[in-house]
Amino acid sequence: FVRQAAKNGIDVFRVFDSLNWVENMRVALDAVLETGALCEGAICYTADVFDHGRKYDLRYYVGIAKQLRKAGVHVLGIKDMAGLCRPRAARLLVKTLKEETGLPIHFHTHDTSGAAAAAVLAAIEAGADAVDGALDSMSGLTSQPNLTALVAALAGDERDPRWIGDNSRQPAGVD
Repeated sequence: FVRQAAKNGIDVFRVFDSLNWVENMRVALDAVLETGALCEGAICYTADVFDHGRKYDLRYYVGIAKQLRKAGVHVLGIKDMAGLCRPRAARLLVKTLKEETGLPIHFHTHDTSGAAAAAVLAAIEAGADAVDGALDSMSGLTSQPNLTALVAALAGDERDPRWIGDNSRQPAGVD
């Protein structure tokens, strides 16, 4: 499948395992890497990173990230499938995983809790290289947070997506 998809123009593949078992991802990871396509290894955000009484603490996520880096992924994804990642956790995860792996970070969440936009903005503040949003009519609930709201929230900020990569133009009021 991967070989044929890459041959037909798919150039980015996100590989994940719902239980975060990297060994179970190896066949797919290796298949993507063999094609030369961009391989994003994603960690499924499972529980509150600040709940130190459970196994899903920061050390757990860093360990998986390091395994994925060792496996050769080009990008590290944080995949919050249930929309449970709160802003404080997104900020900590993005910052720490970037520092620990040196990989670009892609933050993906769903708006199930209604707080996904705040988590995305926190991930951006912490240095996320890519985030996901959905067009207005398709956003919210089990989809991604509202893209227009995210762009509006970033207006004039150094990470304003309307100006990234265009050094000749600056938003009003920015020197």
